[in-house]
Amino acid sequence: MGERLVIRNVGLMLSGRMEEPILDADCILAVDGRIKAIGRAADIDAEGATVVDAQGVTLAPGLIDSHVHPVVGDYTPRQQQVNWIDSTLHGGVTTMISAGEVHMPGRPKDIVGLKAMAIAAQRWYENFRPSGVKVLAGAPVLEHGMVEQDFKDLAEAGVTLLGEVGLGSVKDGKTGRQMVDWARKYGIQSTIHTGGPSIPGSGLVDADMVLETGTDVIGHINGGHSALPDDQIKCLCESCRAGLEIVHN
Repeated sequence: MGERLVIRNVGLMLSGRMEEPILDADCILAVDGRIKAIGRAADIDAEGATVVDAQGVTLAPGLIDSHVHPVVGDYTPRQQQVNWIDSTLHGGVTTMISAGEVHMPGRPKDIVGLKAMAIAAQRWYENFRPSGVKVLAGAPVLEHGMVEQDFKDLAEAGVTLLGEVGLGSVKDGKTGRQMVDWARKYGIQSTIHTGGPSIPGSGLVDADMVLETGTDVIGHINGGHSALPDDQIKCLCESCRAGLEIVHN
């Protein structure tokens, strides 16, 4: 039957869905770490399960941080900080999505090296969940010299994300669009930086480049290191079908 866990006596059950934010439930059954049933305690079979009494607290889905820059393990050299992923868990974040492992010291920019690092990052976070947090990583940034076969190779190796367009050597919309199209062809999701420079070697990414590049997600549209002018933000909101990433802190 697998390892069974029942959490009961939940005071308020939040779904995470806008159309039905509050559930008529006070109990959850999980089997082998996956939720199998949500409902009333009287309707859920707790036989053989470890039972946790929530004592009336509110239970909500974990938050997703859609823009992080992991490096390796639970350490980032950018701020010389350890256990930063663990710290975000205490704020309710249980899933992180990489926007590129760009803070890796000596980050390779040759095509063989960047592909190797992306595949390695995807693998090590697939095999290691710091404090239980799921990190979707392995997000190479675009560099000149990449061809369609590179994106096919990355996808076949399990890479599903591109790091922020504009943080690598590709800084024009036409070249970026070609590579984004190749990535999309093989099921790789793309994100673009917006606003002023971020890491050394990066530069301004304005609304014109965002529109020409046509990524799936527009990164930190309202902020980051320096936000775009209000008229450009409005233009992107009204002109794009891409997902808009909102900075909340």
